[in-house]
Amino acid sequence: MLRIASVAAVEMRFPFAKIYGEGRVPRELLSPASHFQRIKRTGQAATLVVVTDRDGVQGVGECFGLPSPGPSRCIIEDVVAPALAGADIASPEEALDEFYRFFVALGNGRGAAMEALAGVDIALWDLISKRAGQPLATMLGGAVTPVPVYASPVPFLAAPAQSAAKALAFLDQGYTAVKLKIGRGAEIDAQHVRAIREAMPPGTSLMLDANCAYDLDGALALVDRIAPYDIAWLEEPVAPEAFEAMRILCERAPFPIAGGENDFTLPAFERLASLGVSILQPNVTRALGVTGMQHINAVAERTGVDVALHGVGTSIGVATALHCCAGLPKLTLFERNDLLNPLRDDVGVDVAIRGDGCILPPSGAGHGGTPRRAESEVVHDAAVRMALHSSFGHDAVEAAR
Repeated sequence: MLRIASVAAVEMRFPFAKIYGEGRVPRELLSPASHFQRIKRTGQAATLVVVTDRDGVQGVGECFGLPSPGPSRCIIEDVVAPALAGADIASPEEALDEFYRFFVALGNGRGAAMEALAGVDIALWDLISKRAGQPLATMLGGAVTPVPVYASPVPFLAAPAQSAAKALAFLDQGYTAVKLKIGRGAEIDAQHVRAIREAMPPGTSLMLDANCAYDLDGALALVDRIAPYDIAWLEEPVAPEAFEAMRILCERAPFPIAGGENDFTLPAFERLASLGVSILQPNVTRALGVTGMQHINAVAERTGVDVALHGVGTSIGVATALHCCAGLPKLTLFERNDLLNPLRDDVGVDVAIRGDGCILPPSGAGHGGTPRRAESEVVHDAAVRMALHSSFGHDAVEAAR
């Protein structure tokens, strides 16, 4: 039984301009994919969640941060924290089930409300694992073992030769599979796909991510153009709600169709599997956290689909995802995102790629992720500052002021 004392939420922001200067951020960072053209990706963001029990033990979680970390923070502060503080809970799922039903009944089954619950769930699992003195992967029935990963992304680059060079650079780092961002039209996409495939040695996998850039006709034209190039999967060719288009693409494409990073609930992933999607791609910081990964693992076992976890976020989300992959048998692959992200990398957590194309999850109790102690946090009240101070020390609190 967990006896919850408090729940706190913190906005984490790191603008790219902090490194490059205003007006000097490289285009491939601002516009790495089809959905970051007019709306730029100006930095990294997440919502940090700290759950403290009545013995002072703390678990840390993360909510997905795009397009803004503000909504999930507000939902946690205004709805979840007041109701969960002081509660005695048997499990994260038991604790959050009523919140889930409440949000769905109000029409909030997608977006910030679900992301808030994912972050709280991760924090609760971290807390439980720390109290047990066990790694999260062990608590899930597995062990801290190497997790196969692929490199992402080869972003929107101007020339096909540049894309090929970026892909080869990933292989030089020890990866055995690479993902290319597409969505610039079938002809341009095919030029970049061909350049990478011709440059990469046999046996290396090439994934494609369209980030919902196409309608059905455009996606079918794309499928025809890239069919000769041995594609490992085509990810999110159409919008998440385009169910009939997804079904048609799954039937007609000569390679697997993947999706799910923009889905939030178990019924959504069950629907994807029923449409013929071969690879489910949940994000642990969106799709109901660690408990959600358990349920998606069960869907995969029942339907025979594969699960490859989405890989953006801070060190907390990355560490949690790796432990879920190591702990749950159908979660067999992780996306190692390579975009600049001090919230993920500058924390002393060793999640480096190995020579065999794998990453070892952090060791120790819990998920092993830690927040960045740098000038990136936005803190809104004294209680949150106290939680940060208790969890992560004076430096984090001073940086957050």
